[in-house]
Amino acid sequence: MRSQNFFPPIKPMSESLLHLRGLAGSVSDGVRWACVLEATAPKAGNVYPGRDFEDLCYGDFIQAAEIAAKRLGDPRHSFAQSIHGAALETKSVTGTNVNLGMLLLLGPLVAADRSRPCHSPNDWLAEIHQQLVLSADDSRLIFQAIAASSAGGLGKVPEMDVQDSQAHDDIVAAMRLAQGRDRIARQYADGFRDLLNNVLPVVYDSIIQFRDLFRGIAAAHILLLAQTPDSLIARKCGDTVAEEVRQAAARVNVSDLGSCLEFDESLRGDNHQLNPGTTADLIAAALYILLRTQ
Repeated sequence: MRSQNFFPPIKPMSESLLHLRGLAGSVSDGVRWACVLEATAPKAGNVYPGRDFEDLCYGDFIQAAEIAAKRLGDPRHSFAQSIHGAALETKSVTGTNVNLGMLLLLGPLVAADRSRPCHSPNDWLAEIHQQLVLSADDSRLIFQAIAASSAGGLGKVPEMDVQDSQAHDDIVAAMRLAQGRDRIARQYADGFRDLLNNVLPVVYDSIIQFRDLFRGIAAAHILLLAQTPDSLIARKCGDTVAEEVRQAAARVNVSDLGSCLEFDESLRGDNHQLNPGTTADLIAAALYILLRTQ
């Protein structure tokens, strides 16, 4: 496991965009830029400029980014209220649940960020732990946001169904039950340790290695896919297919643009069942942390 204190000193302004650290001056800016950068980078199998899905386009992600920035940036509401409002507004405006995963990840990060300045991954972990102590009312709001988005994302289990917004009032307990099949649920279950320890270093190192923001993000996406099967693909197509995609990602030479594009093309078609959306959501969350770490 990488050290949690991997951030280098802040670089000169000429390299500030590349390094991202602390560039977003507000919560709203952090959310907006994290979502826009994630959507714009040419990540394999995802929507990005010039590569739309039949029912989803790059513009939908930009609209969703603005909604998320407005809702999560409003300090008058709890993060659960903001997730709920943003999910419903996004569904109303775009007709999709395009940003539900990002909202679920960004909500606790925004709450931690607003509580105190975070200077290291350890700071983030400590604050996120506090923010995940949720009231019954806030838990119900998150249940309702998931159900209203028609995500089907965390599935059904006998003990607790995240689609049933009236029956349960402990979203973290539901996430613990779902963590084995959904990596976003895993973040709530383990206090975002997976994001901070496993995802964030890959995103940061990849951007620095390539010295190109968008190519670095796209490469990080493939590298993360090569490590862990995408849970959205697993839910849509089964664990075997998700593992096959992981193995294919592991064979990609991320330094070779042709190899990356070939892998991208292999994930398209069949109604985009091989869209690695959970991995993309985790990248947006990692970008927010980079943009807002002081």
